[in-house]
Amino acid sequence: MGSFFATAEPGTTGVIFAVAGVLGVAAAVVLARAPRTQWPRVVGALLAVALLVAVPDARVIQNFGYLFMGYTKLWDWPLLFMLFSIAGGGLWALVVWNTRGGDVSSGRWGRWATYAAAVLALPYGISRISWGLGIPLGVPADYLGVDAGASEFVLGGLCVAGAVLTLGLVQGWGEVFPRWIPFLRGRRVPIWFAVVPATAASVLLVQAGGRLWLWWAAGQITLSASHWGTFLPGLFWLPWSLALAAATYAYYLRRRAGGSSRG
Repeated sequence: MGSFFATAEPGTTGVIFAVAGVLGVAAAVVLARAPRTQWPRVVGALLAVALLVAVPDARVIQNFGYLFMGYTKLWDWPLLFMLFSIAGGGLWALVVWNTRGGDVSSGRWGRWATYAAAVLALPYGISRISWGLGIPLGVPADYLGVDAGASEFVLGGLCVAGAVLTLGLVQGWGEVFPRWIPFLRGRRVPIWFAVVPATAASVLLVQAGGRLWLWWAAGQITLSASHWGTFLPGLFWLPWSLALAAATYAYYLRRRAGGSSRG
């Protein structure tokens, strides 16, 4: 499903991956001794991007959505390897982040990024929920078939829920648990509690959304007046992922500095 390595030759590709791994080990050893050394950080950043975005394909976000339906029949070793790759990419991203030096202020752009992420989450969700209601939004009436139903509500609901939760990055309830939550009411929300799932969501979205844009640029996806609903909402995934990443980063900076979203 959009793998960049679908036609790769095993021997050559294996050697390239092995060399990249050895280079990564060398970079890690140097960073452990001299965290501010520049070339290992560049290697780490490249490995983070490759492992988070290039190696995994759309099967990751596909199975994430199916997980909420209790469907696990597509789980296999390639999927496990992609999850392993994401974990490695995440660790490299943390290494590069922790050795970056300096500081950055979120300013006012974090709030606008948050609102943008919430809005960009809606097109796919609205189209899926419409299909679940039997409304052929952007598709012919016979496209829905007999299978349109609960699965459409789940997929659409995930996007709508994501939009609501994203707003928490600039709301008070994103910093202090609301009163209606038992045992946690009134307590400070741990930074990781919001940053980790939001970051994971942005990674999954950029993996799938970036591929949709590449397919569209290569002419593999065509949008027509009668079938625009099949692909157009998915093209919002890439800008959604970028806006969500920016919003999450701004939330992290504000919380770390002890700032508040209220005021």
